Amino acid sequence: MRADMRNKITILALQPGYDPEGEPIDEWKPVEGLTNLWASKEPLLGREFFAAEQTQSKVEVKFRTYYVPGVKNEMRVQDDEGIYEILSAINVKNLNRELLMYCRKVK
Repeated sequence: MRADMRNKITILALQPGYDPEGEPIDEWKPVEGLTNLWASKEPLLGREFFAAEQTQSKVEVKFRTYYVPGVKNEMRVQDDEGIYEILSAINVKNLNRELLMYCRKVK
């Protein structure tokens, strides 16, 4: 583990389901194999924040972790402080070594 990866995160995906009365409901559930991942959590500051705001709306934080396949923009990240919507999931340099996720907190 890299020294700056001090946060444990879980990737969530929207799972369709039904309530006890048979009505359709959607729930955010942990993705199998994508729980308790070590990651660094970094707030966006200065020039990086301004550049991120140009392409995405209200980017607040970025998570950096080891590459795991299957993470998509439609998913969410959960850590000890809350749940974040993934605005952009990037396989850094397409080397399958590092995953960078720009996120905003879900209210």
